Amino acid sequence: MCDFDKGFILCICKDKEKPIVHNKNSRRYKQEQATTPKVYRWYLSTFKRYKSDDEPLMEGLYELPAADIGKGLTDDWVLLNLNDRNCFDVDYTPQEGDNLVIQDAHKEWIYLSFIFQNGGWARGHYNPFDIIQTLSMNGEVKQIGSY
Repeated sequence: MCDFDKGFILCICKDKEKPIVHNKNSRRYKQEQATTPKVYRWYLSTFKRYKSDDEPLMEGLYELPAADIGKGLTDDWVLLNLNDRNCFDVDYTPQEGDNLVIQDAHKEWIYLSFIFQNGGWARGHYNPFDIIQTLSMNGEVKQIGSY
């Protein structure tokens, strides 16, 4: 069981190979998913700029961030850790406007979102229809002591 009550590390995990994904309708795939522990992914984007009025309009809907994505990953707990220590396994200094998103790898619409502003992390998200961001890095959320 992978609970994050003792903390977490935002791991880049570059040395891992991507798993083979079998046919999602197969019995084998469904059995593997039932026994596979939940995986949480993260990505960090840097604020680039606001979209201008002459850029093409993008239409659609987006889900707002959740307060809890399971296994002890709540927005309060993540904020406490982010503002208390360096949770990244690489040398990283947050910049004003950076956006950190943590999501369930199997349910990408369930996520937590934080923006670095005024010298600390805070709950927040960018509207993808108004903002242009650049992906800086991504990886997997690991339990402390398990990576």
